[in-house]
Amino acid sequence: MRKLLSLLLCLVLLGSVASALAQADYTGRKLDVLFMVGGQGKMADPILAKLEEKLPGLETTVVYDHMAADILRNRTLANDMPDIFDVNQGFYDYLSAIDEGVVKPLDFLYDTPCVDDPSKTLKDILNFQTMNRGYVGGKYYMIPDTLYTSGLWYDAKMFRDKGYEVPKTWDEFVALGEKAKADGKYLLLYTTKYGGEYFQQYWFDPLLLSLDVNAFGDIQNLKENAWSNPAVRKALELTVDLIDKGYVDQVSGTLDIPETQMEFCNGNVLFYACGSWLEAEMAGNWPEGFELTYLAFPPQKEGEPSYNIVAPVVSAVSASTQNEDLVKEYYRYMLSDPETTQKIVETTLNGLPIKGFSEKYGHLLPASVNSCWQQIDSGRVLSVSSNLGQFYNDIIDLLNDLSGALTAKTMSVDEYIDTLNQFFADKIADEDVIKRPYEMDALMEALKEYR
Repeated sequence: MRKLLSLLLCLVLLGSVASALAQADYTGRKLDVLFMVGGQGKMADPILAKLEEKLPGLETTVVYDHMAADILRNRTLANDMPDIFDVNQGFYDYLSAIDEGVVKPLDFLYDTPCVDDPSKTLKDILNFQTMNRGYVGGKYYMIPDTLYTSGLWYDAKMFRDKGYEVPKTWDEFVALGEKAKADGKYLLLYTTKYGGEYFQQYWFDPLLLSLDVNAFGDIQNLKENAWSNPAVRKALELTVDLIDKGYVDQVSGTLDIPETQMEFCNGNVLFYACGSWLEAEMAGNWPEGFELTYLAFPPQKEGEPSYNIVAPVVSAVSASTQNEDLVKEYYRYMLSDPETTQKIVETTLNGLPIKGFSEKYGHLLPASVNSCWQQIDSGRVLSVSSNLGQFYNDIIDLLNDLSGALTAKTMSVDEYIDTLNQFFADKIADEDVIKRPYEMDALMEALKEYR
């Protein structure tokens, strides 16, 4: 009875706070937002419209610009930062901004009551495991505005027609390669021309994670000789074994991405390692009846977790904002007001860092994207951000070259390992290179809960 009375009192107090916010006069108050132009579209619009509706007198401004990163740098120098900003991570160094105190840690958001259920706070509903990018010193600094998932994709209709069994383990995945080969098809396709992303993040990283989570962490943390870890070697050898058996499309993977993806669309390959933008990116090219479906990366043994790499588009809060209360309202409506969140998902057609996302909003996504989120929300798939390219961006070009050479069999596993160990050694020795910690707290906690 005491617990019930406490809950009722809490609801009354939260209702009073919400009522006070609605009755307050916000005349003269402004919320300033800056957005890049990208795959998330004008996703701030429904949030800002809702705030102006709910907070009388509030004025909101948003700028969408291809050059948002340059605008942000100029405004930072002028001591005129927007309250909230989402700019291209490829052109703006969020991590340096965090180091310099430009970005505000998100702790102040956590006790904000949800719109749809005021007994819960934003901390209760956030899926922190998907927020590793921007996790520094035990604090989160960036909110994913859009979460692109990744993994292996296949045509469920082809599998039914051919009688293929969807593999549940690595051994079953490999065994399917011989059946595919007998049917004149390849088991696997990944892009090596852009191997620093497609090969590394959507193939190698989840494979390595399935072998040894800590080995993945050592690579992310620029650990000396991290590439000599036995699990890293095994992941490379397993990959080469598929190539040696003729299960990998070596030629198509060297082409531009649309050409590579056409091989998959045309049914020449069973599995393609890619991100959740695939269905939309290849619109108009899918054969009639093609059922694009997500496969949770095959674990080494049945019952072990699968992993996928999430690629977030993120927003952050200016450390100099004078509008903490308005920023709280922005993220409160973004993440916990069903009407507003639905409009966002209908715009981005991808996920948000909300627990149980697929159950609430999956029906708004393309079927292939939702098939991935269903696996994430089921707890079978653990989502991880790979920050290596963000931390040390010149490794991307190197990985492009190395993944191409490994797949073409012009480079051995030993040469691959030695080259990357030397790259790490050079970075470690260079005092001008900021060494970025990759903290795995959320992933290790999720792994502990899984087990």
